[in-house]
Amino acid sequence: MSETTRDLLVVAKTVGANDFPVERPSVIGVDRETGALLRLAPFPWKGADSDPPVRRWSWVQVEAGPAPRDPRRDSREVSGEVVANAYIEARDGWKLRRPFIRPHEHASLEAFQESAKDGGPTLGYVRPRDDADLMQLPLRLLFRCAEGPCTAPHELPVLDWELHEMSRLAREREGSRWATAFRERWGAPFFARYDVRILVSLYAQSPSKPYVAGLFYPPREAEDAHAHAHHVAHRGHQGEDPRAAEA
Repeated sequence: MSETTRDLLVVAKTVGANDFPVERPSVIGVDRETGALLRLAPFPWKGADSDPPVRRWSWVQVEAGPAPRDPRRDSREVSGEVVANAYIEARDGWKLRRPFIRPHEHASLEAFQESAKDGGPTLGYVRPRDDADLMQLPLRLLFRCAEGPCTAPHELPVLDWELHEMSRLAREREGSRWATAFRERWGAPFFARYDVRILVSLYAQSPSKPYVAGLFYPPREAEDAHAHAHHVAHRGHQGEDPRAAEA
């Protein structure tokens, strides 16, 4: 496979993992030409984010080719400049974003893993039950699948950049009560409020082991234009990093 220019819709960004299984930082996106989920790894991060920052739900143009050190079928290696072209707004219950996610949903984590074992994609979405919860530290997600042959509760490590960034901001702003504040925002109440899909990836070093690479979380009831504008303004007033919570 030769290097080629690709247009990708960025749906997630992940941090690296230094302990086995080691994982390199990545950007995950939907390829415009094929509709497939692709993993750009390693992604050229600098500091807390890429330079310039890559915003989730933005279209980016990149030169990407084979990833010689990554055996996963959906991994690519980036070279050259990353150019952002457009952005898909979160309106009407993420109506414009949903079509890019729906083709990659699996009935359960078990079904996803079975598909990957048979040569299928190593990236995919699963829907958790409403009683899922986020734990720290280290960050990990506890959940049962909402559908399909879910045989037992799952506890997956979280490498999603957004959740790591929000955890860091909570520690800076909330002091000793940071863990409580973080779980109030991103723990069980979050899964009860939003129609969540979990983006799962398999490790390159251990392809039978999954981790959380990102979340898709439209509101259960779509906001109208006025409510959406108020929500965005309120988030800005609270000083929230727009790169960390772009809903």
